Amino acid sequence: MESTRDYSSLGDRLDFYSIFRDILKNLWAIALIALAAAMITNVAARMNYQRSYSAKAMFAVKSRSVSAYSRTNLSSASSMSNSLSNLLNSQLLKKKVCEDLGINSLDARTSAQVVNKTNLISLNVTTDSPEHTYSVICSVMRVIQELTPYVSADAVLEVLQEPSVPTGADASYTGYKPALKALLIAGALALVLFAVLSYFKDTVKNDRDLERKVDAKLIGSIRHERSRGGLLNLFRPKKDVHLITGVQTGFEFVERVKKVSTNLSAHMKRNEEKVVLITSVRAHEGKSTVAANLAIALAQREQTVLLIDGDLRRPTLNKIFLAKKERLNATLNDLVAGKCTVKDAVWRGSVKGLFVLMNTEGDKDSTDLASSERMRRLIDAARRHFDYVVIDTPPMSLMPDAEALADMADVSVLVVKYDYAYASEINEAADTLNNCAAEFYGCILNDQRMLPGSSAYGGYGNYGRYGNYGRNGNYGRYGRYGAYGKYGKTES
Repeated sequence: MESTRDYSSLGDRLDFYSIFRDILKNLWAIALIALAAAMITNVAARMNYQRSYSAKAMFAVKSRSVSAYSRTNLSSASSMSNSLSNLLNSQLLKKKVCEDLGINSLDARTSAQVVNKTNLISLNVTTDSPEHTYSVICSVMRVIQELTPYVSADAVLEVLQEPSVPTGADASYTGYKPALKALLIAGALALVLFAVLSYFKDTVKNDRDLERKVDAKLIGSIRHERSRGGLLNLFRPKKDVHLITGVQTGFEFVERVKKVSTNLSAHMKRNEEKVVLITSVRAHEGKSTVAANLAIALAQREQTVLLIDGDLRRPTLNKIFLAKKERLNATLNDLVAGKCTVKDAVWRGSVKGLFVLMNTEGDKDSTDLASSERMRRLIDAARRHFDYVVIDTPPMSLMPDAEALADMADVSVLVVKYDYAYASEINEAADTLNNCAAEFYGCILNDQRMLPGSSAYGGYGNYGRYGNYGRNGNYGRYGRYGAYGKYGKTES
């Protein structure tokens, strides 16, 4: 569904943080592309590179009939030098050299130049080996002596500089420069390529992106809350769970959660609804953290709130609320199975009005349990005794538990993580929720990120440390789900 407002311009769609992050994620690919280009260029340059060796000789051209010290001799010799230079560069000389050396063709570069306004001729021969270069230049010197009388009977050639065998190549290998150039160009092109791919990636990156790409209402957005502690975080095996009661939780994060809870509460009150279901498209979108924070925010409004961990196969809320060695008297599964009373199964923290039903271990028959009549009776009873009931469910892409529970709830909400799930997946999930009994209210954009300095709250983004609720300030951290694979990673 397209929004009535036009957000199609480049400036509105451009998200610098996501582009920067995608480039960082793909730095290894950019480096490989650049290195591959450099290596290919270097190999090609080496294949085309051929060492060359040059030898040089110098002649003085004199006239027999004129004194060697007269100006006339210099002028005559200079004229003969030009004639002999043309001879040295001629095909006739090359043919004679081939005959002299007994070869079919002359694979050498020969050149002869008259030193400006003198009777001196500089002879230069270049080939691919020092021995061949020396033999060719010696042959040229022999042949030119033989041919000189045919050019001018009065000319005499005097050797001023004898040739020698070249001891080194004319120039060292220079293929590293084009290889370096290819490295830089390929790296720059690869960087631009990944930036363009990031720009056209069909994910949700901001509020306007969600309105433009997703056929659902935007309830609110929650910014990314960075972990405190700096370099110490590198040594922490698990990520911190950011709850609005945390001592170190930032002001902006708390205010955004409260704004979302206010919007949700107002909507539910208008429609006399009490049970809200929180789900997501994929795992690791932060739905459990959002559900926990919304439940806390609603309880802080002097309401009684029951938070249910509806992810019966891979429970999460116990890793958020329970201390490391804390154990439950009874679990949600025990309650649904009729093995205990509500009083035994419910967990209460230090947040007044908040009650939690959760599990410590998963149930492989979670779908049957979620869609059972016993679960429906539990939710109906909770609807009568609590002001709000918040149900955290599994991701919709993994199992149908969320759909089953959505038929028992009043309102459903989809948590969409910043730059994570594709818009087509989100729309498909939204369509599924629209077909359930619960009213699909809209989406919460979670973990939204921006470059430094882009915060809507400006300098208040680090406004002190919010709240000190004792035990709830240290709700523990997410654990892994162990045998359940990648789905067990921390939700942020």
